[in-house]
Amino acid sequence: MRVLFDHQIFSYQTFGGASRYFAELMNVFHREGDPAFDLGVAESPNEYLARAPYYRGRSVARTGTLGFLRTYLRNELHTRTIARRRPHDIVHATFYDPGFLRTLHGSKLVVTVLDMIPEHFPEYFDVTGPYGRLVTRRWIEGKRTLCHQADVILAISEHTKRDLVACYGIDPARITVTHLGNSLAGGADRPRPDGFPGRYLLFVGTRNTYKNFGFFVEAAAPLLAEDPALGIVCIGGGQLAPEELALIARHGLAGRVAQRSVADHELAACYAHARAFVFPSLYEGFGIPILEAFACGCPALVANASCFPEIAGDAAAYFDPADRDSLRSALRRVLVDRAYAEALREQGLARAKVFTWEQTARRTLDAYRAVTRSRSAAA
Repeated sequence: MRVLFDHQIFSYQTFGGASRYFAELMNVFHREGDPAFDLGVAESPNEYLARAPYYRGRSVARTGTLGFLRTYLRNELHTRTIARRRPHDIVHATFYDPGFLRTLHGSKLVVTVLDMIPEHFPEYFDVTGPYGRLVTRRWIEGKRTLCHQADVILAISEHTKRDLVACYGIDPARITVTHLGNSLAGGADRPRPDGFPGRYLLFVGTRNTYKNFGFFVEAAAPLLAEDPALGIVCIGGGQLAPEELALIARHGLAGRVAQRSVADHELAACYAHARAFVFPSLYEGFGIPILEAFACGCPALVANASCFPEIAGDAAAYFDPADRDSLRSALRRVLVDRAYAEALREQGLARAKVFTWEQTARRTLDAYRAVTRSRSAAA
């Protein structure tokens, strides 16, 4: 069996959950030698590819819209060249450009759906500006097109599978669930990163819209007022925006909420030294940061929404993502009750072991084999 992964997500992302998923999937395939695969990427700004043993392309800096378009077009040509030169049993789309269908050449099409965020929150996606019309609208509409034409769809949670059925009317039998894994562990043996407060609550990732960051700040503000040594640290997501700084100032927290960008090897320590990790998002396709917190021994407070109970099980403390008092009570308990916090740590460490990239790869390979067997039977 031979698989072709196209370039799309590695042309778009420097880092992020989608490109991490595909990079980790190929890491396992490369390590285990099955299946054989090709990657249609000639150059990429992606950090995960830069250190991947199977990557033979160039690492380039992300240089704005023109740089992105140049990389995208160069990689598009590279993907199509590979598709023409060698037959592939499977072509696995890494994103949703419908032009990708031209690379199939008789191969079976596999599409991974990581979330249904545009379908749930269309107001957060600009499809009217130049970039929105050229890129964003194309992949949102292309996602539906590819899913209806795919030989098999991989959904990263049962919740995402249900959303696919509800939003697109797809037969559930065509969808295979392949839960994700986690790449982090430990961190307690590393020093707390420089500049972090002695006691802090942790928020990881982007903070826009449905991520519910403002809700978190408002819920935590009274607890920070009670404890001058307690702070909030945001990892990633870019510098705090003016409206975020204004919100923080209104609650008397100026200087108490910090944003940092860290390398992957530093992220485990950020989790391990936090008093709690808070995940207030209203919706995700999976929620890798939950597993990262678990694996690094950080008590996790998670919104009782979306797929999060499916992923976190009984290892997290849950709160209502529309009720500040609910989150504040959960925070207060984990900050005050040491035995409770320790129980969450232990349960999280055990839960993290349930989800591995090896398991993701095995289920994906099973799906590949099933769809190629169906072709053989039809022949």
